[in-house]
Amino acid sequence: MKKIKTEEEIIDRTPRYTVKEVAKKINISPHAVRYYDNEGLIPFVSRTDSNIRLFSDYDLSWFKIVHCLRAIDLSIADIKRYIDLFLKGDKTIAERAKIIFAQEEKLKENLKKLHGYMKVLKMKKKYYQELLEKKNSDACNILRGNK
Repeated sequence: MKKIKTEEEIIDRTPRYTVKEVAKKINISPHAVRYYDNEGLIPFVSRTDSNIRLFSDYDLSWFKIVHCLRAIDLSIADIKRYIDLFLKGDKTIAERAKIIFAQEEKLKENLKKLHGYMKVLKMKKKYYQELLEKKNSDACNILRGNK
C-alpha cells in the first residue's frame, strides 16, 4: 500500500527530482513534464546551475493537480488562469473554487454519459456471450442470410 504523504512532505520545496523521475512518479511522459513547466503551470520550479529542472514534493502536488485538470478536459488556458489566481493569494479563493466546482459539474455529466455507454456495452457483451455459449447465429445481423 502506498504511504500517504504528510502535509510537511507535500509542502517540502527541496528540489530533488529530475524530469524523468517526475514523469515516472506521476505516470506522464517527460515531454508532458517539460510542457507543463514551459506553459507556466508549475510555479516556482528550481533549476541547477547548468539549467536542469529539479522538482520538489510541492511541485509534484502541482503536477498531480494539473494532470487531473487536463484529464477532465480543462483547457491549458483555464489551468493557467487557475494558477495565476492561486499566485494572487487568498483574495482569489472564490474564483478558484468556481473553476473547480464548474469542472466537477462537467465531470458529473460526463460520468452520467459514461454510465449510459457502459449499460449499452454490458447489454451487447451479454448478447455476444449468449451467442458464443449457445453457438447461435447473430439474429441482428442483416447479412445473416448472405453467407
